[in-house]
Order: sequence, then structure tokens, then C-alpha cells
Amino acid sequence: CVDTTALSSGINAEYGGVFTSCMLNIFGLVVFLRAGWMVGNAGLLLSCLIIVFTLFVGLCTVIASNGLIARCKELSRGGIYGIITYVFGAKVGATVGIMYVLGQTICIALYVTGFAEAIVLKFDPNPANHWLLRGIGIVTVLLLTVIALFGVKYLVRLQLVLLAILLLAVLDFVIGCSIADGTSGMTGFNSTSLHDNLYPGFAEKQSFFTVLGVFFPTCTGLMAGVNMQGDLKNPLNNISTGSLASLAFSGFLYYMFVLLLACSVQRELLLSDYMIASEISWISWMFLIGLYIASLSSILGSLYGAPRVFQCIALDNIIPIIGVFGKGRGANNEPVIATITVSLVSCCFVLVGHLNILAPITAMPFLLTYAAVNYAYFSLAMTEERTIKPESILDQYNSESTPIMKDAEQNMSSESYPLLDVYTDENSGMRGGYWHEQLQSKWLTFVGALLSGVMMFMIHWLFAVLTIGLATLIYFYTRTTSPGTKPGASSFVLSKWLYHVIRSVIHPLPAEEKIVIATDTPDVSYKTMQLTDENTDYQEREKVHQSVISEQIET
Repeated sequence: CVDTTALSSGINAEYGGVFTSCMLNIFGLVVFLRAGWMVGNAGLLLSCLIIVFTLFVGLCTVIASNGLIARCKELSRGGIYGIITYVFGAKVGATVGIMYVLGQTICIALYVTGFAEAIVLKFDPNPANHWLLRGIGIVTVLLLTVIALFGVKYLVRLQLVLLAILLLAVLDFVIGCSIADGTSGMTGFNSTSLHDNLYPGFAEKQSFFTVLGVFFPTCTGLMAGVNMQGDLKNPLNNISTGSLASLAFSGFLYYMFVLLLACSVQRELLLSDYMIASEISWISWMFLIGLYIASLSSILGSLYGAPRVFQCIALDNIIPIIGVFGKGRGANNEPVIATITVSLVSCCFVLVGHLNILAPITAMPFLLTYAAVNYAYFSLAMTEERTIKPESILDQYNSESTPIMKDAEQNMSSESYPLLDVYTDENSGMRGGYWHEQLQSKWLTFVGALLSGVMMFMIHWLFAVLTIGLATLIYFYTRTTSPGTKPGASSFVLSKWLYHVIRSVIHPLPAEEKIVIATDTPDVSYKTMQLTDENTDYQEREKVHQSVISEQIET
């Protein structure tokens, strides 16, 4: 199976790094085009709460993925698909992997639609022909597909340059807000505007959760670092530090955007003009360049990464019906068929034609994937707690090891507990005592998994049902076609755990465990005894098992 990194042969790690890749995927188009609309609907206070929800789910997912990388030894490929497969087995891994690919595919359509919208609205604020937007989007997808197949590795080397241009666009926006002259609804820093924009004023058919659904796709690029795992010398530290830093910096920029727009623009203009951030900028064309770069870099990243995850699943033959997509071209086994398929499916979603409709559709597969990643860490951590070596029980009671205890310790070696090697292997290079390991918490990721699931239904219950239904169909199909696949490392069962938790609340167990450990070896003598008679047909052969005839001990 090929690596599913955003770049092959270490290009990404050498020229861009995890931070740059994540920033180019996290911060960009949705913030540029919909931050003002979000403030106009939700007000500054609820907009900040929307950002909190988005960042919290992202933080839980990053922490969970980092913890899984630390525990999944010898895992250097597959990204999300590889991690979930390791924990839950190939059937669940393939299901989550397909949903992740679907999310990336719809995300391409989202970015392309935003890119086309920015072009059309620049020349016509009230376009009458919406098919022009769809046409620009489809042509953009097809052109970028050609680049993804033949020339993306050269563009990737410019990641730092692209990020610098993006940050210049942000600086241009900040300067523009500070020097606005008060005309056309752009007031500059003004306490009256801030007061008017402080509380929500939702437009018709809009609510807190519809706005959240539009904004959440800003968080869909978090797994860019995980997909680079095979290209990094120290994946645990590089991915953790880069992902957390990009999430923190993006969060700062999110809050800065909504605060500046709330202080500088009247609510009516925020609601009616999607290009308000460009219009208030000091140099409008510089902001637009940043917007276009953010869109195109995100599209190329998805066009490069999603087909490789798809190809990886196909090559593992978990879902036989997609086996043809495992075929590649050239020495690097480039996924040509998978790339073309992803491109064509994206074009179908481009026909939706509106960013506000595509955004919640995009959020569904990602929320499902994030819920799976968070729950995977929680499940593996709970499995770790239940995998206890005999020494820990003996040490707990401060008992001196007797000959029987020593024999028990030798017989119950780590081979009887294969999962323990995942957590205690010091030669895998995955553990290093890094600061970010202190953030790993199974309860935090469990809350993240629950919140991801709840947000799916709050944003759009019908899309949530369809997404979960599709994932369920894929899972049962894999169970039918690949029943003998290797199970995952986790042995934790949520239903049993909940049953014991509820039972312990209703019928509490005694506070102290009643464990009896013999302190002395019983004064008993032993003799071996043969339970079967000698067979004369084999009496000339050597007794391999060294059986002997002995007298039965009378008790």
C-alpha cells in the first residue's frame, strides 16, 4: 500500500512541515468569505462561542490522534485509515476511511465553490446567472486535477511562500479595518458598531446551529499532519507540536477576524455582503490574492491526499468492489483512477452551487471521522487500563514474591498480554516524554466524541442520518465481503462498560477489594501420575513427553 501522506518522499516534511500544511488547510476561504456573515447573524458573543465549539472538537481530535500515534507502534502509513484499522480492525477502518475520503471530496467542491464565488461577486455583487459560478467551479476542478496528477510536487515546495502571502492578506485586512473612513457602512473601530453587533440578529431560516454548520469546515484540515506520518523522522513530536500550534494560531486569527468585523462594519452590511472582508481591506487585490491562494492550496491538498487514502483502502482489498481504484501509474504508483474519480464526484457536488449549503454537508463526514478518532483513543486507553500485568497486583499489596508467585509471573509474561507492548515498547521511538503528552486524556476525547456526534444532529439532522446510514451500509458490506479480517487492538466494549457503570451506581460494590494472596508456600508434596495405560504398540518408541508411572498420593 502506498503512503497516504500529503506529499511523497519527504517533500512536505522538508519544505513545509506540519504547521505550514495545517495552516494552509485550516485557515482560509470560509473565514475570508463567511466571518462577517457569521457575526451579522450570531453577533460577536455567539460567534465566539461557535469558534469555541469548533476549536474544542479540533483540540480533542488532535489530542486523540497524537495519543493514537504514540500507542500504535510500527504504523507509518495510512493516516486516519491506518490508525482506525489498528484500533478497531480493518472493517471499521475501511468504513471510517471511506467517509474521510468522502469528506475530502465534498471539501474540494466547497473550496471550489468559494473560489468561484469570490471571482463572480468581485465583478457582480448580485449575479443573476448562478450557472456561471458552477461553470467556473467545474473548470477549476478539472484544471487542478491535471496539476494534482502531474505537477503538484513542484507547487508544494512553495508552501512557505503561500503561507506568507496568506498572512500578508490578513495584515492587509487588519490595516483596512483600522483606517476605514466610515462610508458605506464601514465605520472603522467604533464602539457603536461593536454594541450593535454584540448580540445575535439571525436572518430568516438561520440559527446558531446553521451558522455553526457553515463555519465548522474551517476545522477540516486538522488531519493534514497525521497524513504526513510516514514522512517524518519523529512523527509524535512533529505532528503534535505542529498541529497544536496551527490550531492555536488559527484560533487567534478567527477571534481577531470576528472582533475586527464586529467593531468596524454595520450589521446590515455584514449580512448582505459576503465580500465585506475584501472591501474593507487596505489593498483589496492583495486580500483577494490571499483568498485565492487559500482556496487553491486547500483544493490541491485534498486532490492529492484523498485519492491516496482511497487507493490504500482499495489495495488492502477490504472492499472488493473498489479494487480497481488501487491501480496506479509509474514508479510511485500514482493513483490516477482514484484521482479522476474524486475529481468527478467533486464536480457533482459543485452543482449544488452555494457555499452555505455545501458547508454543513461537508461537516458531516468530518464530524463522523473526528468522533471515530476520539472514541478510538478512549477505547484504546480503556483497554490499556484493563490489561494489567500480575506484578502490578502483587506490588499493590506489598507482598513478597514466593516461589509460586514467581512461577505465576513467569508464566503470565507479556506474550499473554500483547497490547502491553503497544504502550511500553521503548524501542519504537514513539515515546519521548514530550510536553504535549500531558494533554492526553481519555475523558477529554470521550467528550470530544460525544460532542462530535451531537453536533452532527444539531447542525442538520437529515444530513446526519444519511451520513451515519451510509457508513452503516459500508460497514455491513465489509462484514459480508471480508469476514476474516484481523481484529483491532482494542478489546473495550462500550455497552458492557456502561452496563457496569450503571450497575455500580444502583448496586455499589464494597469499597475494598477482597483479594487473598498466600504469604507462605503450602507444605504439600507433589508427584506426577500417568492417567492412561501404556500402549504396547508404542512401547519401543522413546517417551518424548517423559511420562512416568507413579503411585497415587493418598490424601
